[in-house]
Amino acid sequence: MSNFILTLKLNTQPFEESILNKRLNIGRQMYNACLNELNKRYRALQQSKEYKKACKMTKSKERNKLFNSLNKKYGLTEYSLHDFVKQMQHHFKKNIDSFTAQKIATRCFKAFQKLIKSTSKNTER
Repeated sequence: MSNFILTLKLNTQPFEESILNKRLNIGRQMYNACLNELNKRYRALQQSKEYKKACKMTKSKERNKLFNSLNKKYGLTEYSLHDFVKQMQHHFKKNIDSFTAQKIATRCFKAFQKLIKSTSKNTER
């Protein structure tokens, strides 16, 4: 199966380019703020006694439930990140709609999850 990519230059006016650049920059800032918030929450989770206890447990359903409850407690869920980004979106509501803000948060959360899972796989070896 072949894949092709067609790249076309947008025929834009300077004011449209300015609007696009502004919105893309706001999206980048929101993404970075979400990553920063997730890192803060994850570091707080790692410092907790419950997390350290859960890490020492053998793999089981009970351990997974404990990790899931800790993730909820420390706000390491996709929907808690949606709540975080909602506050920022209200500030930029003229440029970024709520759906786009949620998509930015979702992408950020998935990237963070991928990082955490790859890190945990590397430490288990």
